[in-house]
Amino acid sequence: MTEPVTTTTGTLASIASAIKDWPLSLFVAVALILSVFVAVPEFRELVSPPTAHGVLFAAVAAWILAGCRGAAPAIRAFHAYQAASERRIHYVITPIEHQCFWSMAKQPDNSIVTHISGHFLVKNRADERLYLTKARLVRPKIRGKELPGLLLMRALDSNMHGTAHVAGHFVPPKATLPVSATILIRGTPRQKSGIMRAVIEFADANAHKERATVKLNNPTAPGK
Repeated sequence: MTEPVTTTTGTLASIASAIKDWPLSLFVAVALILSVFVAVPEFRELVSPPTAHGVLFAAVAAWILAGCRGAAPAIRAFHAYQAASERRIHYVITPIEHQCFWSMAKQPDNSIVTHISGHFLVKNRADERLYLTKARLVRPKIRGKELPGLLLMRALDSNMHGTAHVAGHFVPPKATLPVSATILIRGTPRQKSGIMRAVIEFADANAHKERATVKLNNPTAPGK
């Protein structure tokens, strides 16, 4: 009867299985011992040159393994942070940029009202209904009084749009629906024409807030 031959691959697999549960301190200790053996001439002269090269390779491999084992907790912590951040996002706002605009209009009292309107897709990531209640401009800052705006959600079974507090419209759990927002500010922005880069913040009935970055088109001349 012939005995089974242990292959190099099998040997490496056995070694990897044996050391995978070593603590970080043991990896560092082995790496330090091999490094001292390589660095101190008296120790290095105890073995043949080929063996010394093997010890050098082992020292480098030991430091690589120690580094990987040391980085593992940081990587796990980063992944946990990412997962927690994802869970904190209750809904996602996606602007439909060719349907997002801003303009300025002169009022009878000669004041200027900045008008911002946009259409968005809202993805509800929660397991409960999403009632959006308000949209406000975060950037750019426009000094002035914020006037009553409008935030409309499309109905589930028709193209009718309505508010959460009057029509009772909502975004069902895990669903996506179109939303339109109108923001009015009695004030003049620094920018007078062209595409405006803006950040709009949405709030829901549970006081959760999410922001969307959007490019606002300006189809009209200032003050008209």
